[in-house]
Amino acid sequence: MTESSITLQEFVESYVPGLVSKRLQEKPIPDMEGTDFSVQLVIKGERSLVYGISIKDAREITVHPGGLENPMLEVIIPEDVIRPLVDMVSSFTGRKQYDAVSAAKGRVTLEMGMPGNWTLPVTVRFNGADSPSVTISASSQDFAKMATGELSGPMAFMQGKVKLDGDMSFALSLANLMP
Repeated sequence: MTESSITLQEFVESYVPGLVSKRLQEKPIPDMEGTDFSVQLVIKGERSLVYGISIKDAREITVHPGGLENPMLEVIIPEDVIRPLVDMVSSFTGRKQYDAVSAAKGRVTLEMGMPGNWTLPVTVRFNGADSPSVTISASSQDFAKMATGELSGPMAFMQGKVKLDGDMSFALSLANLMP
């Protein structure tokens, strides 16, 4: 089921540069000839990952595994910010989850409250359908607990840890996605 998923390395080395390049082609930034912008992305944790990203003339993007010497910016993201997402994705491995995903039609927007008081919006479209739709809001820690079975969705809702907005029957139909 996850054959089409990409690794973090592929995401940083291929997908992100493709998105940035496409954006820069669609909306070129004027007066950027002769510039070199550099940023270092550090995912800090048990095993830190470091990537340098350089953008020349606001047109050419290059990813440097292992980082850059003296980047203009350094962005450090704690692994625990990413871990709940990894836990959630890895929980979709059983037949019950496969059958639930196969049968679902609609759109879910997850609004994950992240450490540092910001929200990560993630939209999931099931089988190409945009409706029905529901927005589910919770902290990344509570999403991770639900994804691993440590906390049930209905219990989290009753405790006020999860808020739902939209088609409630669609939201309930997604209960089989959790372990």
